[in-house]
Amino acid sequence: MKQTNPVWRYGGFVFSAGGARLTGVFITSLTFPYLVRHLGIEMYGLWSYVVAVCAFLDNVADPGLSTYLIQQVASRRLAAFELVPDIVAIRLLSSSLAVVLVFAVSRFETHADIRRLFLFYGAGFFLTNLIGCEQLLGAMEMFHARSLLTVTQQAMYAAGIFLFVRSQRDILWLPGSILTSVLLTNIVGWVLLRRRGVRLGRTVTFQRWKGILTPSAHYAVSSLMADGYRRTGHIVVRWFLGEHALGLYAAATRLVEILHHLLHVVLNVMMPRMAISAKSEPGFTRLAHLATSVVALTSIPLAVGLFSTAHLLVPLVMGHTYLEDIALVRWMSAYLITAPAAMLLSGTILYAMGRHRAYTASMVGGALAGVGLYLTLIPAMGLTGAGLAFVLAELAVAVIAGVLLPSGLHDLWKNRLIGVAVLAALLMAAIVKAVNLRTSRPLLVVSAGIFVYVLATAWFVKKWLIAQARVSQQAQA
Repeated sequence: MKQTNPVWRYGGFVFSAGGARLTGVFITSLTFPYLVRHLGIEMYGLWSYVVAVCAFLDNVADPGLSTYLIQQVASRRLAAFELVPDIVAIRLLSSSLAVVLVFAVSRFETHADIRRLFLFYGAGFFLTNLIGCEQLLGAMEMFHARSLLTVTQQAMYAAGIFLFVRSQRDILWLPGSILTSVLLTNIVGWVLLRRRGVRLGRTVTFQRWKGILTPSAHYAVSSLMADGYRRTGHIVVRWFLGEHALGLYAAATRLVEILHHLLHVVLNVMMPRMAISAKSEPGFTRLAHLATSVVALTSIPLAVGLFSTAHLLVPLVMGHTYLEDIALVRWMSAYLITAPAAMLLSGTILYAMGRHRAYTASMVGGALAGVGLYLTLIPAMGLTGAGLAFVLAELAVAVIAGVLLPSGLHDLWKNRLIGVAVLAALLMAAIVKAVNLRTSRPLLVVSAGIFVYVLATAWFVKKWLIAQARVSQQAQA
């Protein structure tokens, strides 16, 4: 049987996952502006508040079990699916408790729409996630199937939004579109896994529960901590600043998160291979350095570009009612550097190596820093403080994870491509400013910046490669 060249194989995976991610961003670039305009600032903020609270409660419904299963599948493949019956049994119990908590939380809401959203979206979200399989497809390196299902789900969701959401009164169609599309694609995903050879057991083995729950507890704490530094801002902003400020904050965070999703492509593709290569130090180190280079070359220009063009992108994407968000988006642009760094060091390297304690420690540190920053900076600085806390919490995760890396990976940041990305991004910012003085058309300004960044990066990399070749020749002589 002919073996596929690994470079071509993983290049195809990146292309597939990247295509799906770009398609998803395109769909989101249509639905996000549509929603913020039709729901209005306050209703969009309240919907984001419901999502944030349900994300916290999801840690009760799924206390790290799915994350543990994905890590096991990435390293053991088909053999790991023997754990599924036990994990589903545990999740049925925990999801039932989460549904009860959703009903309890909804009782304290005076806003009728929020109560309905909690009951409909919250309960449906926990139950639908019981058969979630998107990440399992990725762990099995079925990236083409995963990409197709992701695009299908997003297209179905978008169709529901455009067909049924016309105003604030149609808010329930939003969770309805999400839950229906996710449920249908999850069913198809399990069919594809079965065709791949996945066979699920029919018996529950209670003796395995301790071995499942112990490592899962680390991931549960990590997930709770991640929600702590990413979602707490929605709650604290509503408490201290009100629903109008909540809507502005929710829209700004969603915009930078959409851009951040672009940076997940390579890391999501590389995680299963890193999990398998964890026992081979040279191979794992090589993959880690490659991932660092890719993150630097993509995250730095994206952050600088968003900072430079926020005054053009905010009214274009969200409408002129969100002009107050321009300054906030600029403060949050650094998130496109700190969040990928945290994702690389903690969510990819430590996670793939199975270093549960180090992974958990980085998340706990980020949560403590994030919650503390939200509670101090928001009352003192308003929305600016919320944006700073949002960025600095991810930085805390990255710093702690970097300290806890194995000694062989402490030189990850001694990477010349990081300097290349910084220099090319600064040149791009200068060109963007110069072009913007002549035209305010966002497409022209952004295109000029991208063109200059690509040319500058290619020039710097070529110069570095020539210098390296000369050093090598001198050493041989």
